[in-house]
Amino acid sequence: MKPTLRTVLLSFVVASLLAACTMGAAPVVEEDAINTAIVQTQMSQALAQATVNSNSLTAMPATPTPGPTVEYVTLTEEELAALIDQAVAEAIAATEQTTSNVYYVTEDDAVTTEEVAYVYEYYYYADYYVEYAEDLIAEYYDLYSDLAYEMIAELNAIEAELNQMNDTLSSIDQSLQQISSTLEQGLALAEESIAQLETAAQTAQTNAQELKANAQDMISVLQADQQGRLNQISQIQPDSIPTDKLTALQSAFSFLDTAKGALSDNKLSRDELLILAQLGKNAQAGFQQFGGADVIGPDVSQFAGKFDEINQQFARGEINRGRENVNGFESSLGSRPDFSGAGGGRPGGGGGGRPGRP
Repeated sequence: MKPTLRTVLLSFVVASLLAACTMGAAPVVEEDAINTAIVQTQMSQALAQATVNSNSLTAMPATPTPGPTVEYVTLTEEELAALIDQAVAEAIAATEQTTSNVYYVTEDDAVTTEEVAYVYEYYYYADYYVEYAEDLIAEYYDLYSDLAYEMIAELNAIEAELNQMNDTLSSIDQSLQQISSTLEQGLALAEESIAQLETAAQTAQTNAQELKANAQDMISVLQADQQGRLNQISQIQPDSIPTDKLTALQSAFSFLDTAKGALSDNKLSRDELLILAQLGKNAQAGFQQFGGADVIGPDVSQFAGKFDEINQQFARGEINRGRENVNGFESSLGSRPDFSGAGGGRPGGGGGGRPGRP
Protein backbone atom coordinates (compact mmCIF):
# COMPACT_ATOMS: atom_id res chain seq x y z
CA MET A 1 0.00 0.00 0.00
CA LYS A 2 1.44 3.36 -0.99
CA PRO A 3 1.22 5.88 1.93
CA THR A 4 0.98 8.86 -0.41
CA LEU A 5 -1.97 7.34 -2.24
CA ARG A 6 -3.77 6.66 1.04
CA THR A 7 -3.37 10.24 2.29
CA VAL A 8 -4.46 11.76 -0.98
CA LEU A 9 -7.53 9.63 -1.54
CA LEU A 10 -8.65 9.94 2.08
CA SER A 11 -8.62 13.73 1.77
CA PHE A 12 -10.58 14.07 -1.44
CA VAL A 13 -13.20 11.42 -0.59
CA VAL A 14 -13.95 13.06 2.76
CA ALA A 15 -14.18 16.49 1.15
CA SER A 16 -16.50 15.45 -1.66
CA LEU A 17 -18.89 13.59 0.62
CA LEU A 18 -19.11 16.38 3.15
CA ALA A 19 -20.21 18.69 0.38
CA ALA A 20 -22.89 16.21 -0.70
CA CYS A 21 -24.50 15.44 2.66
CA THR A 22 -28.12 16.62 2.95
CA MET A 23 -28.25 17.47 6.64
CA GLY A 24 -26.26 20.67 6.54
CA ALA A 25 -22.59 19.79 6.80
CA ALA A 26 -20.24 22.68 7.53
CA PRO A 27 -19.37 24.68 4.38
CA VAL A 28 -16.05 23.93 2.70
CA VAL A 29 -13.58 26.70 1.98
CA GLU A 30 -13.71 27.73 -1.71
CA GLU A 31 -10.12 26.73 -2.37
CA ASP A 32 -10.71 23.29 -0.85
CA ALA A 33 -13.83 22.86 -3.00
CA ILE A 34 -11.80 23.65 -6.13
CA ASN A 35 -9.13 21.14 -5.13
CA THR A 36 -11.79 18.51 -4.49
CA ALA A 37 -13.41 19.08 -7.89
CA ILE A 38 -10.03 18.69 -9.60
CA VAL A 39 -9.34 15.46 -7.71
CA GLN A 40 -12.73 13.98 -8.56
CA THR A 41 -12.22 14.80 -12.24
CA GLN A 42 -8.77 13.21 -12.27
CA MET A 43 -10.03 10.03 -10.58
CA SER A 44 -13.07 9.71 -12.87
CA GLN A 45 -10.98 10.23 -15.98
CA ALA A 46 -8.39 7.67 -14.87
CA LEU A 47 -10.92 4.94 -14.10
CA ALA A 48 -12.99 5.61 -17.23
CA GLN A 49 -9.89 5.50 -19.42
CA ALA A 50 -8.81 2.17 -17.96
CA THR A 51 -12.28 0.65 -18.27
CA VAL A 52 -12.76 1.38 -21.96
CA ASN A 53 -9.20 0.58 -22.98
CA SER A 54 -9.14 -2.81 -24.65
CA ASN A 55 -6.23 -2.53 -27.05
CA SER A 56 -3.24 -1.24 -25.10
CA LEU A 57 -2.10 -0.56 -21.56
CA THR A 58 -2.41 2.96 -20.19
CA ALA A 59 -0.62 4.66 -17.33
CA MET A 60 -2.43 6.16 -14.33
CA PRO A 61 -2.49 9.98 -14.06
CA ALA A 62 -0.41 12.06 -11.71
CA THR A 63 -1.20 11.87 -7.99
CA PRO A 64 -4.32 13.98 -7.18
CA THR A 65 -4.09 17.20 -5.18
CA PRO A 66 -4.96 16.68 -1.48
CA GLY A 67 -8.16 18.24 -0.13
CA PRO A 68 -9.00 19.42 3.40
CA THR A 69 -8.54 17.30 6.53
CA VAL A 70 -11.68 16.35 8.49
CA GLU A 71 -12.08 15.29 12.13
CA TYR A 72 -14.62 12.46 12.27
CA VAL A 73 -15.89 13.54 15.68
CA THR A 74 -17.16 16.80 14.14
CA LEU A 75 -19.31 14.95 11.58
CA THR A 76 -22.92 13.98 12.08
CA GLU A 77 -23.77 10.30 12.12
CA GLU A 78 -25.31 10.66 8.67
CA GLU A 79 -22.19 12.33 7.28
CA LEU A 80 -19.96 9.55 8.62
CA ALA A 81 -22.35 6.90 7.27
CA ALA A 82 -22.24 8.62 3.87
CA LEU A 83 -18.45 8.37 3.91
CA ILE A 84 -18.71 4.66 4.68
CA ASP A 85 -21.29 4.14 1.96
CA GLN A 86 -19.13 5.91 -0.61
CA ALA A 87 -15.95 4.09 0.45
CA VAL A 88 -17.70 0.71 0.17
CA ALA A 89 -19.01 1.66 -3.28
CA GLU A 90 -15.50 2.70 -4.36
CA ALA A 91 -14.04 -0.52 -2.95
CA ILE A 92 -16.53 -2.53 -4.98
CA ALA A 93 -15.90 -0.56 -8.18
CA ALA A 94 -12.11 -0.66 -7.81
CA THR A 95 -12.18 -4.40 -7.10
CA GLU A 96 -14.32 -5.03 -10.18
CA GLN A 97 -11.93 -2.96 -12.30
CA THR A 98 -8.97 -4.89 -10.89
CA THR A 99 -10.56 -8.21 -11.77
CA SER A 100 -11.53 -6.98 -15.23
CA ASN A 101 -7.94 -6.02 -15.89
CA VAL A 102 -6.74 -9.41 -14.66
CA TYR A 103 -8.99 -11.06 -17.25
CA TYR A 104 -7.75 -8.63 -19.90
CA VAL A 105 -4.05 -9.29 -19.36
CA THR A 106 -4.47 -13.07 -19.10
CA GLU A 107 -6.79 -13.58 -22.07
CA ASP A 108 -3.83 -14.61 -24.26
CA ASP A 109 -2.59 -17.04 -21.55
CA ALA A 110 0.52 -14.92 -21.03
CA VAL A 111 1.46 -12.08 -18.69
CA THR A 112 4.27 -9.55 -19.11
CA THR A 113 6.07 -7.40 -16.55
CA GLU A 114 4.25 -4.34 -17.93
CA GLU A 115 0.90 -6.07 -17.52
CA VAL A 116 1.69 -6.96 -13.91
CA ALA A 117 2.44 -3.29 -13.22
CA TYR A 118 -0.78 -2.30 -15.00
CA VAL A 119 -2.94 -4.57 -12.83
CA TYR A 120 -1.16 -3.37 -9.71
CA GLU A 121 -2.20 0.23 -10.34
CA TYR A 122 -5.83 -0.82 -9.97
CA TYR A 123 -5.10 -3.26 -7.17
CA TYR A 124 -3.69 -0.36 -5.13
CA TYR A 125 -6.94 1.57 -5.48
CA ALA A 126 -9.02 -1.48 -4.50
CA ASP A 127 -6.75 -2.26 -1.56
CA TYR A 128 -6.92 1.34 -0.41
CA TYR A 129 -10.70 1.62 -0.52
CA VAL A 130 -11.28 -1.70 1.27
CA GLU A 131 -8.99 -0.65 4.10
CA TYR A 132 -10.39 2.89 4.12
CA ALA A 133 -13.95 1.54 4.44
CA GLU A 134 -12.85 -0.70 7.31
CA ASP A 135 -11.18 2.27 9.04
CA LEU A 136 -14.35 4.36 8.70
CA ILE A 137 -16.47 1.54 10.12
CA ALA A 138 -14.09 1.39 13.09
CA GLU A 139 -14.62 5.14 13.60
CA TYR A 140 -18.37 4.60 13.50
CA TYR A 141 -18.13 1.78 16.05
CA ASP A 142 -16.16 4.04 18.39
CA LEU A 143 -18.65 6.91 18.18
CA TYR A 144 -22.03 5.17 17.87
CA SER A 145 -21.75 1.57 19.07
CA ASP A 146 -23.80 2.36 22.22
CA LEU A 147 -26.44 4.40 20.37
CA ALA A 148 -27.12 2.90 16.93
CA TYR A 149 -28.12 -0.71 17.50
CA GLU A 150 -29.54 -1.49 14.03
CA MET A 151 -26.68 0.23 12.20
CA ILE A 152 -24.06 -1.64 14.20
CA ALA A 153 -25.64 -4.95 13.15
CA GLU A 154 -25.67 -3.77 9.51
CA LEU A 155 -22.03 -2.67 9.61
CA ASN A 156 -20.95 -5.92 11.25
CA ALA A 157 -22.26 -7.77 8.19
CA ILE A 158 -20.67 -5.32 5.76
CA GLU A 159 -17.34 -5.50 7.58
CA ALA A 160 -17.36 -9.30 7.37
CA GLU A 161 -17.80 -9.10 3.60
CA LEU A 162 -15.10 -6.44 3.32
CA ASN A 163 -12.77 -8.83 5.14
CA GLN A 164 -13.55 -11.54 2.60
CA MET A 165 -12.91 -9.17 -0.28
CA ASN A 166 -9.65 -8.09 1.32
CA ASP A 167 -8.57 -11.74 1.56
CA THR A 168 -9.22 -12.32 -2.14
CA LEU A 169 -7.40 -9.12 -3.07
CA SER A 170 -4.47 -10.45 -1.05
CA SER A 171 -4.64 -13.62 -3.15
CA ILE A 172 -4.41 -11.49 -6.30
CA ASP A 173 -1.42 -9.71 -4.81
CA GLN A 174 0.31 -13.00 -4.00
CA SER A 175 -0.27 -14.33 -7.51
CA LEU A 176 1.06 -11.14 -9.06
CA GLN A 177 4.16 -11.30 -6.86
CA GLN A 178 4.77 -14.91 -7.86
CA ILE A 179 4.38 -14.08 -11.55
CA SER A 180 6.62 -11.03 -11.23
CA SER A 181 9.33 -13.08 -9.51
CA THR A 182 9.19 -15.70 -12.25
CA LEU A 183 9.47 -13.08 -14.97
CA GLU A 184 12.38 -11.36 -13.24
CA GLN A 185 14.26 -14.68 -13.30
CA GLY A 186 13.65 -14.98 -17.03
CA LEU A 187 11.61 -18.14 -16.61
CA ALA A 188 8.48 -19.13 -18.49
CA LEU A 189 5.20 -18.80 -16.62
CA ALA A 190 3.44 -21.99 -15.70
CA GLU A 191 -0.20 -22.29 -16.69
CA GLU A 192 -0.94 -22.92 -13.03
CA SER A 193 0.32 -19.45 -12.06
CA ILE A 194 -2.01 -17.73 -14.51
CA ALA A 195 -4.90 -19.99 -13.48
CA GLN A 196 -4.36 -19.07 -9.82
CA LEU A 197 -4.49 -15.37 -10.69
CA GLU A 198 -7.70 -15.82 -12.67
CA THR A 199 -9.28 -17.86 -9.87
CA ALA A 200 -8.43 -15.18 -7.31
CA ALA A 201 -9.91 -12.53 -9.62
CA GLN A 202 -13.10 -14.54 -10.06
CA THR A 203 -13.50 -14.92 -6.29
CA ALA A 204 -12.88 -11.20 -5.78
CA GLN A 205 -15.52 -10.43 -8.40
CA THR A 206 -18.03 -12.65 -6.58
CA ASN A 207 -17.21 -11.00 -3.25
CA ALA A 208 -17.71 -7.57 -4.80
CA GLN A 209 -21.13 -8.52 -6.17
CA GLU A 210 -22.24 -9.94 -2.82
CA LEU A 211 -21.08 -6.85 -0.98
CA LYS A 212 -22.88 -4.61 -3.48
CA ALA A 213 -26.14 -6.47 -2.91
CA ASN A 214 -25.90 -6.41 0.87
CA ALA A 215 -24.64 -2.84 1.33
CA GLN A 216 -27.19 -1.09 -0.84
CA ASP A 217 -29.66 -0.64 2.04
CA MET A 218 -27.18 0.80 4.54
CA ILE A 219 -28.49 4.38 4.44
CA SER A 220 -32.07 3.13 4.77
CA VAL A 221 -31.04 1.18 7.86
CA LEU A 222 -29.44 4.34 9.27
CA GLN A 223 -32.60 6.38 8.72
CA ALA A 224 -34.76 3.70 10.30
CA ASP A 225 -32.39 3.49 13.28
CA GLN A 226 -32.52 7.25 13.80
CA GLN A 227 -36.31 7.35 13.46
CA GLY A 228 -36.58 4.59 16.03
CA ARG A 229 -34.58 6.68 18.50
CA LEU A 230 -36.72 9.74 17.79
CA ASN A 231 -39.88 7.71 18.36
CA GLN A 232 -38.48 6.31 21.58
CA ILE A 233 -37.73 9.65 23.19
CA SER A 234 -40.99 11.18 21.94
CA GLN A 235 -42.93 8.68 24.07
CA ILE A 236 -41.31 9.84 27.31
CA GLN A 237 -43.57 11.98 29.50
CA PRO A 238 -42.69 14.20 32.51
CA ASP A 239 -42.46 12.20 35.70
CA SER A 240 -41.46 14.98 38.12
CA ILE A 241 -42.64 18.49 37.20
CA PRO A 242 -40.94 21.42 39.00
CA THR A 243 -43.16 23.28 41.48
CA ASP A 244 -41.99 26.85 40.84
CA LYS A 245 -39.69 28.90 38.62
CA LEU A 246 -36.61 28.34 40.74
CA THR A 247 -36.92 24.55 40.59
CA ALA A 248 -37.74 24.84 36.88
CA LEU A 249 -34.43 26.64 36.33
CA GLN A 250 -32.73 24.11 38.53
CA SER A 251 -34.07 21.27 36.39
CA ALA A 252 -32.90 23.08 33.21
CA PHE A 253 -29.34 23.44 34.48
CA SER A 254 -29.40 19.82 35.64
CA PHE A 255 -30.30 18.84 32.07
CA LEU A 256 -27.46 20.94 30.67
CA ASP A 257 -24.90 19.62 33.16
CA THR A 258 -25.95 16.02 32.47
CA ALA A 259 -25.66 16.60 28.73
CA LYS A 260 -22.16 18.06 29.01
CA GLY A 261 -21.08 15.19 31.22
CA ALA A 262 -22.46 12.62 28.80
CA LEU A 263 -20.61 14.28 25.90
CA SER A 264 -17.27 14.45 27.69
CA ASP A 265 -16.13 11.37 25.73
CA ASN A 266 -17.45 12.81 22.42
CA LYS A 267 -20.18 10.19 22.10
CA LEU A 268 -23.58 9.30 23.49
CA SER A 269 -25.12 6.01 24.57
CA ARG A 270 -28.78 5.01 24.24
CA ASP A 271 -29.13 5.05 28.05
CA GLU A 272 -27.67 8.56 28.23
CA LEU A 273 -30.08 9.69 25.53
CA LEU A 274 -33.06 8.34 27.49
CA ILE A 275 -31.88 9.99 30.70
CA LEU A 276 -31.55 13.32 28.90
CA ALA A 277 -34.97 12.87 27.32
CA GLN A 278 -36.54 12.39 30.77
CA LEU A 279 -34.71 15.33 32.32
CA GLY A 280 -35.65 17.45 29.31
CA LYS A 281 -39.35 16.59 29.54
CA ASN A 282 -39.38 17.51 33.23
CA ALA A 283 -37.57 20.81 32.67
CA GLN A 284 -39.74 21.63 29.66
CA ALA A 285 -42.90 21.17 31.72
CA GLY A 286 -41.48 23.50 34.37
CA PHE A 287 -40.63 26.19 31.81
CA GLN A 288 -44.09 25.97 30.27
CA GLN A 289 -45.83 26.32 33.62
CA PHE A 290 -43.55 28.65 35.58
CA GLY A 291 -41.26 30.26 32.99
CA GLY A 292 -42.77 33.73 32.90
CA ALA A 293 -40.92 36.87 34.01
CA ASP A 294 -40.92 37.49 37.77
CA VAL A 295 -38.65 38.62 40.59
CA ILE A 296 -36.41 35.59 40.01
CA GLY A 297 -35.64 36.49 36.44
CA PRO A 298 -36.82 37.17 32.87
CA ASP A 299 -39.26 35.10 30.84
CA VAL A 300 -37.72 31.72 29.98
CA SER A 301 -40.89 30.07 28.67
CA GLN A 302 -39.64 30.94 25.17
CA PHE A 303 -36.92 28.31 25.66
CA ALA A 304 -39.29 25.44 26.50
CA GLY A 305 -38.80 23.91 23.07
CA LYS A 306 -35.01 23.82 23.43
CA PHE A 307 -35.04 20.57 25.41
CA ASP A 308 -36.80 18.65 22.63
CA GLU A 309 -34.64 20.34 19.98
CA ILE A 310 -31.41 19.29 21.63
CA ASN A 311 -32.56 15.75 22.36
CA GLN A 312 -33.75 15.30 18.78
CA GLN A 313 -30.31 16.35 17.56
CA PHE A 314 -28.75 13.74 19.84
CA ALA A 315 -31.20 11.07 18.61
CA ARG A 316 -30.30 11.88 15.00
CA GLY A 317 -26.61 11.46 15.76
CA GLU A 318 -25.89 15.19 15.44
CA ILE A 319 -23.68 15.06 18.51
CA ASN A 320 -21.47 18.07 17.79
CA ARG A 321 -24.42 20.26 16.82
CA GLY A 322 -26.24 19.19 19.97
CA ARG A 323 -23.17 20.14 22.03
CA GLU A 324 -23.11 23.60 20.44
CA ASN A 325 -26.83 23.97 21.12
CA VAL A 326 -26.32 23.02 24.76
CA ASN A 327 -23.63 25.68 25.18
CA GLY A 328 -25.73 28.32 23.44
CA PHE A 329 -28.80 27.45 25.52
CA GLU A 330 -26.81 27.70 28.73
CA SER A 331 -25.59 31.16 27.74
CA SER A 332 -29.16 32.24 26.99
CA LEU A 333 -30.27 31.32 30.51
CA GLY A 334 -27.69 33.66 32.06
CA SER A 335 -26.30 33.34 35.56
CA ARG A 336 -27.50 30.49 37.71
CA PRO A 337 -29.79 31.49 40.60
CA ASP A 338 -29.06 30.37 44.13
CA PHE A 339 -30.55 26.90 44.33
CA SER A 340 -29.60 26.27 47.95
CA GLY A 341 -33.21 26.50 49.10
CA ALA A 342 -34.89 25.01 46.05
CA GLY A 343 -36.59 21.64 45.74
CA GLY A 344 -34.77 19.86 48.53
CA GLY A 345 -33.98 16.83 46.48
CA ARG A 346 -32.09 15.92 43.37
CA PRO A 347 -31.90 18.72 40.76
CA GLY A 348 -34.83 18.56 38.40
CA GLY A 349 -37.36 17.85 41.15
CA GLY A 350 -36.68 14.16 41.38
CA GLY A 351 -37.05 12.29 38.06
CA GLY A 352 -33.38 11.45 37.72
CA GLY A 353 -33.57 7.70 37.68
CA ARG A 354 -32.63 5.80 34.54
CA PRO A 355 -35.86 5.69 32.54
CA GLY A 356 -37.07 2.43 31.14
CA ARG A 357 -37.34 2.00 27.39
CA PRO A 358 -40.84 3.07 26.29
